[in-house]
Formats: sequence, structure tokens, C-alpha cells
Amino acid sequence: MSLRNSWTAVVLGLTIMVLAGCRQKAAFSHYEPVSLDGWGREDTIQFALGPVDEESSFSEMLGVRANLDFPFTSVSLIVEQEAMPSGTLRCDTLDIALISEDGIPLGKGVSRFQYDIPLSTITLLSGETLFVNIRHNMKREYLTGISDVGLTLTAQ
Repeated sequence: MSLRNSWTAVVLGLTIMVLAGCRQKAAFSHYEPVSLDGWGREDTIQFALGPVDEESSFSEMLGVRANLDFPFTSVSLIVEQEAMPSGTLRCDTLDIALISEDGIPLGKGVSRFQYDIPLSTITLLSGETLFVNIRHNMKREYLTGISDVGLTLTAQ
């Protein structure tokens, strides 16, 4: 191997390590399964992160996994977040398109589709814990076709 090829290999290797090292790592990532019988309107999916050691900001991503049994083109979700002990409260209603007008799933996958929905950026103070509650807001009492709901927080 020539000296020029050796330097090229070293530079390429260092570049890959730097780029891999710059990726943001999730501070929290968890999915909860939904009952095979259907997600009941009163069935709240809950997540808790913390307490955090120091004041930190996180970008939040909601994850939904659905299969072809989902009977609608979109899903409406209510996301309630409370930081304790400060009591900071945030409530969002999300309408998420899952199927295009042509009947094609908009998520990634083959028979089960992954949908990633950015929520917001949240700052937690030292010692705070974030509680997140998610429930569906559809007219049907039991919603079929949703298999998992998840939350990922990435440190900023």
C-alpha cells in the first residue's frame, strides 16, 4: 500500500469516527405495546423520564407503529406532559396522517409501519421528572391497528 493510500485510509477512518461521534444519542426511548383487542379510549399510555441531574433541553419525538388493520387514514392523539415538581403542564392534540389519499401507508415498513412525529423541545430543570400521558381521541371506543406507541427524547 502506498503512503498516499495509507493517509487516505487514515483520513477516511477519522472522518467516520468524528461523524459517528457527533450523532445525538437518545436520553430516553421507550415503546409501550397496545392491546391486541384494541386501544381503548380511556387506556392511557404513560412514560416518565427523570429526575434529571442538571438543567437539560430535549427534543421530543412521538413514535406510532400501525398495521394494515388500522381502519382510518389518520389518528388523533392527546399528549399531556407535566414536569414535576415545577408543575409545568403542556397538552397537545395531534392529528397524524397515516394513509395517503391513494391508500398508501405514509410510514416506514412493509406490514407494520413506523411513524415518527416531532413534538417539541422541552427544558427540564435540575431534579425535575417529566411525565407524559398519551391517549387516542377517536370516535371509536376501541381503536384497532395501532400496535405500539413510543416516546424518544434526545438531548440538545
